[in-house]
Amino acid sequence: MKNIFVNSSEHRLRTGWRILIFLFIFWGFASLIFLIKPLLGDITKREYIQNYSLIIVSILALGASIAVPLARKILDKRSFVSLGLKANKKSFQDILFGFFLSGLMATLFFTLMLVLGFVEFNGFNFNNSKALTESSFNFVQFMSVISIGSMLLLLLEHILVGYWEELVFRGYLLQNLSDGLGIKTAIIISCIIYGLIHSTNPNAGLLSSSIIVLFGFLRIFGYLATKMLWLSIGMHIGWNFFQGPIFGFAASGHKKATLINQTITSNQEYLTGGEFGPEGSLFIIPILILALFVMRWYGKVNYPKIKYLESD
Repeated sequence: MKNIFVNSSEHRLRTGWRILIFLFIFWGFASLIFLIKPLLGDITKREYIQNYSLIIVSILALGASIAVPLARKILDKRSFVSLGLKANKKSFQDILFGFFLSGLMATLFFTLMLVLGFVEFNGFNFNNSKALTESSFNFVQFMSVISIGSMLLLLLEHILVGYWEELVFRGYLLQNLSDGLGIKTAIIISCIIYGLIHSTNPNAGLLSSSIIVLFGFLRIFGYLATKMLWLSIGMHIGWNFFQGPIFGFAASGHKKATLINQTITSNQEYLTGGEFGPEGSLFIIPILILALFVMRWYGKVNYPKIKYLESD
């Protein structure tokens, strides 16, 4: 009976039990999301997610920051930094490279939409928020227009999203799955799970969920190419920030205040992404493939000894 739960050669719980316990710990902390909602007044779930997403992602980031190191030490009997979080002189470089590579991806997509006539550019939305000068500060109003303050908070939100999702998905879950099932099977399972989770987002469909699976591999490839999470974190932050607050598209079905005021002029959602955003467009696939080649080049230059499909 003991062998069902414990891997005797490693002297620790088997992979499936470690992941299950980790998820219970993580969602235990994440459940604070549901406790805070009533404190914000009589608002709907959609209003809560739309207007107070910074609070939600802060809770998720906090939960991941506690649950992952705890599970890594007690359940995995490994160090936290072994997930690919060792800080060195390349860490910040990886983050910046990933951030601006994703910015280039979003720029290419926006340019392509303009050239093809699928998007109309209507100018910029940047202004000074009146919420700053009001005697009673209104957070929802402040975040509904683009100002220096709201842009910084939107960037912070995407930093937290990129951090916690990569820490959980490409950090803890992928690497534990790799320990138990091998890296190739772990990649497939991780990508499918990532797509299924995003299939519950507003305006999601079969195409967008399938493309999100590809984005899951893009994030994984950042880890495979460097054996660090920094490149993937940088790309995740950059992609969400540039496609949404900068270029005015929805980000995985969610849309907020944006710097560029644009209108989608085509009803061919499989080409424009529609209300889900670029991740619902077929045109993002070649851009994604191009990004993979750039990441492969970056990995070979900066991490020449890395073997892509070799587990640690």
